Amino acid sequence: MKSIFKILMCVVCGVGVLSCEIDNYDSPDAQFYGTIIDENTNEPIQQDLIEGSRIDIVELGYQNPNTRQIRFHSDGTFKEANLFTGQYEVQALRGNFMLVEKDTIDINGDTEYNILTQPYLRIENTEISFDSIKGIVTALFNIEQVSGNPIEYVSLMADLNSNVSNTMRAAMVKQDINAIVSSDQLFRLQMSTENLVSGKDYFFRIGALISGISQAKHNYSVPVKLNIDNSHVVPDIAIPGNVIDDCESLDGWQSGGFELSLDTDKKEGEYSLKATGTGVVIIQKIFSEPFNTGVSKENGYLAFNMYVENTAVFGDSDNQFELTSSGGPDVHEISWKFKDMNLFNGWNKVELSLAGATDLDLSAVNFIRFYHTGITGPITVKFDNIRFYEK
Repeated sequence: MKSIFKILMCVVCGVGVLSCEIDNYDSPDAQFYGTIIDENTNEPIQQDLIEGSRIDIVELGYQNPNTRQIRFHSDGTFKEANLFTGQYEVQALRGNFMLVEKDTIDINGDTEYNILTQPYLRIENTEISFDSIKGIVTALFNIEQVSGNPIEYVSLMADLNSNVSNTMRAAMVKQDINAIVSSDQLFRLQMSTENLVSGKDYFFRIGALISGISQAKHNYSVPVKLNIDNSHVVPDIAIPGNVIDDCESLDGWQSGGFELSLDTDKKEGEYSLKATGTGVVIIQKIFSEPFNTGVSKENGYLAFNMYVENTAVFGDSDNQFELTSSGGPDVHEISWKFKDMNLFNGWNKVELSLAGATDLDLSAVNFIRFYHTGITGPITVKFDNIRFYEK
């Protein structure tokens, strides 16, 4: 028995020694880090942390080597600390940037590797601000297209996490584009903060997605931190006023080429007036009986609710909303240019001063026209509760 015990002990010790020898590998001794950089601006290309771009890295010198994937951080940086000194093949893939070719590099110790390319598009001249009285965050920006593909949509996202993105957000508003845009076109997105937690710091970020490129990821602006305090928000109570048209009927309304209908998506009553089409937009109404607005030129306002599906298709033309007392356009008229009305996607509360109505007879208004020749694509607009009041 003693002999058997001694043999077993020897076997166990032998296995232990052998095990120590097998596990006695060198520890990783290198790290690989860097930034993906816009070669034109020398700024990091902002990324999506969760489902964004990645780097594939393969250690050379082995049969059937494994591919390791490194995710970019949201600021465009990356880091992998558990590597061994050696030669590697690297390539940035599945990104929001132009094709990056494979590269072979030596990784030894702390190895910095920056990737120079161009994003599919650049979000520029960003201004993101919070109106604490209206409880609205507004984002203004331009887009420079690098890729020739149309932009599918733009969006404004908000989250408590600084890595806010299309896949990490508490709130988002979105505007479909589906077009190639010019760099001087001003985009405007607005987000109500009524569903955000008052008193908290939120991070806001603009995103845009290119179309027609497989696995393309969003391009982003740099996140902006804003404190959202809704304690000072003043409810926007509509002034009833003297209603010239409640948009509950199509009677008297005409359109050149656009389809008119009543829509249950409304702001007052049961319906709104809806117009859908493309090309030159003429939506007008001639009133059989002149309407007395009951307001003065000095203090009077024309107000209505207006829904716009996509303000981007308006372009920069000077077309307008017109009001006359001549029964037709251009005579005894006051007009307002759409580009000066600060319209955004969705429902807008429009309020227009009558102070410039020098030739208009406010006691006998009988013609309204929405006129626009610069439409660049199909559009849907809606009107509701057209009225006059004084302030």
